Amino acid sequence: MSHQWTMEDFESIYSRFKSSGLSVMDFCSNECIRPKRFYEWRSKLLRKGGFIPVKVNSKGQV
Repeated sequence: MSHQWTMEDFESIYSRFKSSGLSVMDFCSNECIRPKRFYEWRSKLLRKGGFIPVKVNSKGQV
């Protein structure tokens, strides 16, 4: 992603990451996101303390 992210953009990205089951490195590689940028935004999001909806896999797999 080459544009400026908003908090809403990253909330969507982070939700996709959480439901992907991938490592940060693999997710970032698939999404063409620099891991450093991902970690910076994740830190901002966690400081914000906002709720991020995540879909639960009902298949019982971890």
